[in-house]
Amino acid sequence: MFCLQLNAKLQSRKIRLLLYSQILEQDVAWFDEQSVGSLITKLTEGVEKIETGIGEKLGIFIQCIIVFVSGLIIGFTKNWRLSLVACAIFPPIAIGFGVLGYVVRKYTSRTQKAYERANGIASEALGAIRTIFAFEGQKTELKRYSSELDEAEKCGIKMSTSINGILGMSEAFIYILISVTFYYGMVLLTNHNSNPGDIIMLSLTKNASNSQHYGITLLTTGSYSQMTNVVFTMLTGAITIGQALSQLDSFNIAMTSAGEIFSIIDRVLDGLSLNIRAGQTVAIVGASGSGKSTVVQLIQRFYDADEGKILIDGVDIRNLDLAWFRGQLGVVSQEPVLFAGTVAENIRLGSLNATIEEIEEAAKMALVHEFVAKLPDGYDTFIAEGGGAMSGGQKQRLAIARALIRKPHILLLDEATSALDTRSEKYVQRALDNAKIGRTVVMVAHRLSTVRDADTIIVVNKGCVVEVGNHDQLMALEDGVYAKLVKISGADKGPQDDSEESEEDEDDGTVAKAMALKEEPDDVSSASDGKTIDSALTNGEKIKVSSEILRMNAPEMRYMIMGLILSLISGGVQASFAVLITEIYDIFPIPDKEEKLRRTSVLSGVLAAMGIVRFLCLLGGMARQMECSIITTQRPSSFFLQERPSLPHVRSSFGNSLWCLLLPQEVGWFDSSDNQPGSLTGCLAADVPTLQNISGRRLASLVEVLTLIIISLIIAFVYSWQIALVALAYFPVLIVVGAFNMTQYTNDGSKANVKGAGLAFESLSAAKTIFSLGAEDHFVKRYQLEALPPTKKILLSSTTYAIFSGLSNSLGCFQVAGVFYAGGKLMESKSVTLVGVFRAYSAITFAAQQLGYVAAFAPDSRKAKESAERIVGIINRVPDLQPDEGEFPAVSFKGSVTFSNVHFRYPTRRKIKVLQGFTYTVTPGTSVALVGQSGCGKSTVLQLVQRFYDPTLRSSSKSGAIFLDDMNLRDLAPTWIRRQIGVVSQEPNLLDLTIGENIAYGLTFEENPPSMEQIIEAAKQANAHTFIMNMPQGYDTPVGPRGSRLSGGQKQRIAIARALVRNPRLLVLDEATAALDNESERVVQAALDEAMRRGDRTTLVVAHRLTTVENCDCIVVLENGRCVESGSPAALMEARGAYYSLHNINA
Repeated sequence: MFCLQLNAKLQSRKIRLLLYSQILEQDVAWFDEQSVGSLITKLTEGVEKIETGIGEKLGIFIQCIIVFVSGLIIGFTKNWRLSLVACAIFPPIAIGFGVLGYVVRKYTSRTQKAYERANGIASEALGAIRTIFAFEGQKTELKRYSSELDEAEKCGIKMSTSINGILGMSEAFIYILISVTFYYGMVLLTNHNSNPGDIIMLSLTKNASNSQHYGITLLTTGSYSQMTNVVFTMLTGAITIGQALSQLDSFNIAMTSAGEIFSIIDRVLDGLSLNIRAGQTVAIVGASGSGKSTVVQLIQRFYDADEGKILIDGVDIRNLDLAWFRGQLGVVSQEPVLFAGTVAENIRLGSLNATIEEIEEAAKMALVHEFVAKLPDGYDTFIAEGGGAMSGGQKQRLAIARALIRKPHILLLDEATSALDTRSEKYVQRALDNAKIGRTVVMVAHRLSTVRDADTIIVVNKGCVVEVGNHDQLMALEDGVYAKLVKISGADKGPQDDSEESEEDEDDGTVAKAMALKEEPDDVSSASDGKTIDSALTNGEKIKVSSEILRMNAPEMRYMIMGLILSLISGGVQASFAVLITEIYDIFPIPDKEEKLRRTSVLSGVLAAMGIVRFLCLLGGMARQMECSIITTQRPSSFFLQERPSLPHVRSSFGNSLWCLLLPQEVGWFDSSDNQPGSLTGCLAADVPTLQNISGRRLASLVEVLTLIIISLIIAFVYSWQIALVALAYFPVLIVVGAFNMTQYTNDGSKANVKGAGLAFESLSAAKTIFSLGAEDHFVKRYQLEALPPTKKILLSSTTYAIFSGLSNSLGCFQVAGVFYAGGKLMESKSVTLVGVFRAYSAITFAAQQLGYVAAFAPDSRKAKESAERIVGIINRVPDLQPDEGEFPAVSFKGSVTFSNVHFRYPTRRKIKVLQGFTYTVTPGTSVALVGQSGCGKSTVLQLVQRFYDPTLRSSSKSGAIFLDDMNLRDLAPTWIRRQIGVVSQEPNLLDLTIGENIAYGLTFEENPPSMEQIIEAAKQANAHTFIMNMPQGYDTPVGPRGSRLSGGQKQRIAIARALVRNPRLLVLDEATAALDNESERVVQAALDEAMRRGDRTTLVVAHRLTTVENCDCIVVLENGRCVESGSPAALMEARGAYYSLHNINA
């Protein structure tokens, strides 16, 4: 067992690492078609099944085979006639097990795919949790998730039905076989063709009766076989982007794209040709979806062109070593991705061998050094996955520092400053201007003011170059495309006077918020005082896990009682069998042949009847499964106790229960570093599947074994209490050894699985960023160190398990020796008969064997118990902000929003003040813009309006509050509040649905989905209808995971349509047009302006580009969480205050 366990754990660790590494070696096109949840399922559950299949379960399987073959050999050696009769049952059993293996492989594949889709839905929803909450999509996501689990459950029920039928018939055949063997053996004995010793054939039939164990092990082997095919198919899969080995001796950087045709997933470049000289700054501009960002992706070799080529110094980039080539590139994308770790670690990802001095130098170039230096731990400050509470500008500048630290020869800027406010953009643009010196720069931009100084500006339209030249040359073209774009954007006004610009660091007002990143979550606030995944239960609460499971399954109690009764009967049947087979010893001495045959025929008939009862017990379990398949759609939580249940039902039930209770948690709970999307996805992917190890078959086996043990002990004490005591003396040792082994073997195993799943989610969700950084090997090493156990730990756990497993198995031999020694002494003293000894021994032996069988699955039970503790901890948590808790006013919302002395601190960072007495009233039907430097609290105001959080309560009686039409937000149900609001955030967060379904997501709370006319109208308002209709499938076009099949501008317009389709009374726009090109922005802004002018709609706008808020009725300027200035745009410009200063910088 030691060798098998050690090999299984080492192999699973190697397979998991190779699989993770292989995934990171795939190209971007492959990732576009994959679900992160599906990949995580393969890394966790898939490899776990392989480990089980080649480890302890393989040992059990081999033992069963050896025992069977040994019994067969002994039987034919002793009496070939009797052996032939016994062997008559083997062909149908073999056929049944062959069918069983086929059924397991077939349905395992189907259920696994359904689970992968379910995990994909979960990871996608958790990664966009604020969008889900804003549009009240919890029920929709639950329905999507449940539909996949229901599909898996249906397959599981079919598989379990087949298993029950085959195992039930096998058990019945074996009992009948034993009865026939007894009778025929006695016939041979009476005819002097045999002797009592030949009835040793009972040993053969008894060994054959272990077909149940053989069948259960075959289930594991079938699952192992299927998952092996899936995993090894991925391990041996081809990589589309080849790995050439060539490198350039010098890198002068002259790029040529000749006759390039690129077509993949609805993104098209058609015959695009351009030349970039070394040291040039080239800007690519054009409408959203014209192919600008595609050029940047082609340069990075995320894809290869269908025709044509890209040359670097005359060498085709397909002939260059990919890792080396990407190492020459510095990339800053529109949506910056930061990873969980310190600030220094995030910047160092750009150059893994960088010193702290180089990190600081890069930070200074990106104008982020002063901000980081003011953090309590400086560059060692930990930031959560995705950047935590950092503002968009802060995250973007760290991403710029990460790109600059590698001192790239080519700098690729894909809307590098789009997420920054005007002051931050100005500073960062200066830093980028310095970074461009001596480098070839390719920049994609919507803000044409950022490309004025480019050496060459390339205008792209529908994948083709339509104009090339510098700014002056293109402006001189009559009716030129670029000139029209510039006029639309207002970038032709030339640079403004900077004399009044404040040189104050833009982070001075937000250092306090930045310091929050250092604070450890204290989990004491109203939004995060619940337990996290890693500390789900206290010791006292752990005791209540079993009772909690029973409470959750109260609606199915009748099925649990039925299962309990059948398990009790089944255990009683096996205990009775232990008594009946010893009856043969009482028949042997009978001299009368007829009486001997009569007693034998009665015994055989009883044994056959017991086989039928055993079959009916299994058949009853199958019937209950079919019945429960009808009621499972009405859960959220159910599992029932039966002898051979559908294992996917338990997983489906608890998966739904956990998902049901994850989604209603308040946003503050998801802010905790322990409750990040990766950790939660890991819980769903790794913890929920293990619950089937303490449910269904395992629970039924436990009840059956306990029944068998109790009845067997009673029988043993009845026939010989002395022998029973001798045998019973070994039980405590056996239990202690098994419990210790179970604890040691599974210590921290499931936690490591969850951690590994979390790390995999974080990295695979940001695969493009990892590819750009060339950090694949770094994340593989990190995965190896953080998610995989070290060899020493594997060796220790395997050794401990083998030692105690050996002790557990050897104790049976000592028990037999002790029983027979005591029996011999007792027979000498005439205290017991030979039949009494064998009956007591047989009863105890049956109990010990069954206890050993359950002990073999103890490690699985331990893992499941740990998982159950974490899951029950989440399920028991009551959210502080219940979605439906509060008033649902009967009156219509008029649109008034009042902020009265609002103070706010984020729940996980209670010491940091974000809003400090913010006061303002928004009158109904007006549009109000919130402006200010990055991190001043603008977006926080919008989150409070949606009641993602509640204002911080103060000790004084003047605690702040927010009112909707004079109704305190605290008194209103979050569900009702969010139904009044349409939200467009800076990050669109589209789901892996069709375009039409993503737009319709805005009305998830309606019983009937929006009509196609409503969807089209919303798309037209967002200037999205034209590009949608140009797609092959129109509104039925899938957007791909995270909207990967659309450009940034296209995704944002779909998000705008999603908000407008609900016709909200309050429209919340958080940088709604930041990702759009100038032409699209102009059209969309006109649509938004029209939407804002609707008399009964109130609009709250957060914007960095002040040109987008010029038509608002009122401007509110925030600094340090306070309103420092408010009024109409014209009045504020005349006042020459804070807004005037921001406007000049913006211009």
